Amino acid sequence: MDIQSYISSGVLELYVIGQLSPREMRAVEKMAAQHPAVKKELTAIEQALEAYSLKNQTAPKAATFDKIKSEIQAPANNSVKNKRSGLPIWLGFLLGALGLMLAIAFFNARQQQKNLQVENEELNIALQQCETLNQDQLDPDRPMAIFRADGNSSILLAGTEANPDLQAVVYFNPLSQKSYLDPFQLPTPISGKQYQLWALINSQPTDMGVFDLPTDGQSLIEVPHIAEAEGFAITLEPEGGSAAPTLSDMQVIGNRS
Repeated sequence: MDIQSYISSGVLELYVIGQLSPREMRAVEKMAAQHPAVKKELTAIEQALEAYSLKNQTAPKAATFDKIKSEIQAPANNSVKNKRSGLPIWLGFLLGALGLMLAIAFFNARQQQKNLQVENEELNIALQQCETLNQDQLDPDRPMAIFRADGNSSILLAGTEANPDLQAVVYFNPLSQKSYLDPFQLPTPISGKQYQLWALINSQPTDMGVFDLPTDGQSLIEVPHIAEAEGFAITLEPEGGSAAPTLSDMQVIGNRS
C-alpha cells in the first residue's frame, strides 16, 4: 500500500481516537516517524478534532456542575476514586464515553467530507465529458452536423455487377462548398492497392484523389468539392492512384438524381 492510500484508509483517525490495538498503535507511530506525510496528517487530524471539540462542547447544567464539584471536594473515603485522575470512576466513564462519541462523530464527519470530495470530483469529470460531447456535436466537421447542414444532399454509390454488395455515399453541399465520402461498405483493400474517387463530369471521370479507410471511428472523409459533378465512382488502383480509372476494378458508382 502506498503512503497516500495508507493515509486515506482511516487508520490514522482510529489511532487519534484510540481505537487501535497496542501493536497497531506502534505501527502507526513507526510510519509517522518514517514518513513526514503521515506525521503531518496525524497532526492535522488532532488539530481538527480539538477544534471540533471546542466548537461543539456544551456547558453542564448547574445541578450537574454542583454534583461534580461536591464529588471532587468529598473525602476520599466517601466515594471510590479513579487513582490516576482523582475523579470518581463514574465520572471517568462518563467523560470517556462523551469523548468516544465526539471522536466517532468527528470521524464520521471526516469520512463524509472525503466522500463528498470524491463525488464532486466525479461530477466535475462527468460535466467535462458532457461539455466535450456538446462541443463535438457543434463541430461543423462532425458527421451529425454534416448530415443536418442546410443544402446537404446524399448520393448513393451502388456496387457494380462484379461487386454487388458494396456501397458508399457522397454528401454533396453546394451551399457550404464541401463534399464528404462515407465508404461504409468498402472492405480493406489488398496489399499494394488503394481506393481512388472519381467525379463524373459529362460522363467523363475526373480524379478526386486516393483515400484510405478511416481507422479512428470517423466514417466520413472530406473530399474535393466539384460543383459540376454529375456523379461519382470509386475504383481500386495501385497505391498512389492512376491517371485514368481502371474500369475492370470499379467498385461502386452513382449519379445525382
